[in-house]
Amino acid sequence: MKIGELGHETGVSTKTIRYYETIGVLPDADRAPNGCRSYDRGTVDRLRFVRDAQATGLTLTEIPSIFELREQGVPTCEHVIHLLDG
Repeated sequence: MKIGELGHETGVSTKTIRYYETIGVLPDADRAPNGCRSYDRGTVDRLRFVRDAQATGLTLTEIPSIFELREQGVPTCEHVIHLLDG
């Protein structure tokens, strides 16, 4: 899906999506042959998680650590509780 579609589906502006890519909250998007960003369903889930995590009080500097642990196969519950307590 294109960046506008991703923004529409998640309620996040395209400017914010680009910013999240720049700071590493979202991985760089794949690019179509014409240079347009292309996103998969996993990005929708990740972006919704970011939005929900921010709503609970987590910062954009804390959220990537949760994704890193997930990618390593490490349970994240205790880490998230620690972040929320801090």
